[in-house]
Amino acid sequence: MSKAKTVYLLSHEQPPMLGGAGVVALTMFDGLLGMGVRVKKNIAAIDLEAHLARFAGLFFVLRAMFADVIILNDLYYKKLWLRLFRGRFCRRCIIYLHGSEPEFLIHDTRYRKAFLAMCMNAKKVIAVSDYMKEKLLDSITDQTCKAQIEKNITVIRNGIDTSCFQLQPKQDMHQGLTIITASRIVKEKGYIEVAQQIALLRDMLAIPISWNIVGDGPFTNELKAYVKSLDMSHNVHFLGSLNHTELAKALNQADVFVLLSNLRESLGLVFMEASSCGCWSIGYNRFGAKEAIIPQETGSFVDSPEALPQAIVDFYSNPMKTRSQISTCAQAHFSSVNAVTQLHKTILGIEE
Repeated sequence: MSKAKTVYLLSHEQPPMLGGAGVVALTMFDGLLGMGVRVKKNIAAIDLEAHLARFAGLFFVLRAMFADVIILNDLYYKKLWLRLFRGRFCRRCIIYLHGSEPEFLIHDTRYRKAFLAMCMNAKKVIAVSDYMKEKLLDSITDQTCKAQIEKNITVIRNGIDTSCFQLQPKQDMHQGLTIITASRIVKEKGYIEVAQQIALLRDMLAIPISWNIVGDGPFTNELKAYVKSLDMSHNVHFLGSLNHTELAKALNQADVFVLLSNLRESLGLVFMEASSCGCWSIGYNRFGAKEAIIPQETGSFVDSPEALPQAIVDFYSNPMKTRSQISTCAQAHFSSVNAVTQLHKTILGIEE
């Protein structure tokens, strides 16, 4: 190589804004920077007023045009690029797919043609899971277009920061069971179903049971009211939004992580984070979640909410793995180093 190439990461969603795309952006930026790549990113636009954010986004896109490689991370910047260039000028672009692209770009006549052209002409399209890859391809009806995009798409599962999400000593050694859930608190994440099943679990295990809920969202007050109606207020603790360090600490004080989301999640990063901290993870065996749990190694699957109590009882009564074994397995399989290394190889391929 004659000279080092520059990489510009465009992502409106960035921590502390909630969402998996923001976590991926931070992982990519820190990881590439740590590998010596000349990578830049736009500053977080989330604190700006809406009209100012639009001008900021335009500025960042124009600035990115001077880079050798441009990563379009989230929906915001994909839409902005499509409005500005109609799917052109993207041969230096890496397009990340996180989950909602079929619904908001392919199924929207305003963007469909331009987005498909973008995917065909981009240097590479990266899906964060096998499920996300198949979801995109299944949404394309034009077989010629589908075949071209399939050749240009690869899967890179985003990993977690194992230096943060790692096993720590338990501070609370009470003789009971601590369940934890972490996500944006919206009804579609399955909170009502989990609350119902934990209420039943109290009758199956004659031990103190605590359910810690990390996160915030529009369904919080309704969930608190429902928990109260089940006479579970003394069992459930709302911890609010936590940064990564605080979340890792909370996960380390729990025994089981549960998330029964009814959404078509593209990849369950939070399952990986929980397992890396020694939690046994339980989720549905579908969509991206099934790629974030290693069965009988870092967690187990259920097919319905009604199966949750027995799954927890089985683990509590006869744990298949120790906290240390769960964490060791998760750290080996889910480290962000693996994902960043794959991305770096993709960037090097673009340089050739």
